[in-house]
Amino acid sequence: MIKYRLYPTLIQTFSLFHHEARNANGELYVSEQELLDRINRVPQPTTPAQQRGVNFETALISGRGEEQFPTEIIQTMRKQLPMRYKTQFFVRTAIKDVEFYGMVDVVGGDRAIDIKTTARYQAPKFAHHFQNLYLFGLKSWNIKQLDYLITDFQNVYTESYHYDSYDFQPLLDELELFTEFLEQHRKQITDKKIFNNAQNGLQTSLF
Repeated sequence: MIKYRLYPTLIQTFSLFHHEARNANGELYVSEQELLDRINRVPQPTTPAQQRGVNFETALISGRGEEQFPTEIIQTMRKQLPMRYKTQFFVRTAIKDVEFYGMVDVVGGDRAIDIKTTARYQAPKFAHHFQNLYLFGLKSWNIKQLDYLITDFQNVYTESYHYDSYDFQPLLDELELFTEFLEQHRKQITDKKIFNNAQNGLQTSLF
């Protein structure tokens, strides 16, 4: 039975909180209150880095505003896109009692692609990223590979993860910890859409 409806960036925020990740100044990236605000969809201002990432993806896919970015970076990344593809491809699947859902930037052929921009890149940056769980949903479309196409606006990098070889267990363990957090803080959660007692016709196991 589906009890929770979760998306990757939310669980990624929990992961930062759970691991007490800190910035260069030793400050926590995510406090408990900030996590609860994210769960409750409290409006957050878009940072300049986030807006630049949105603008870059638009430029790469549609050509709008591409003059704002290095021509070589745009051309190099476009060469790595499939010949034919769909953008903003909706994926959802059931992982135990969680409906996991979200949008994949690009899907074409036998692979999915997520476009990332970053200030600093160190591989493997996305090995423990919850978008990798999209592979469970993509499998039903005969897509078993998720590529991250990444730029720091100096170079282009690629990370690839495959359903048959990726170790999902660390992500699944944290996913379970997050659902425990949700139950422990249920009274503080005002956006009840995250809790779902309906089956929704989804598969209810991984295998």
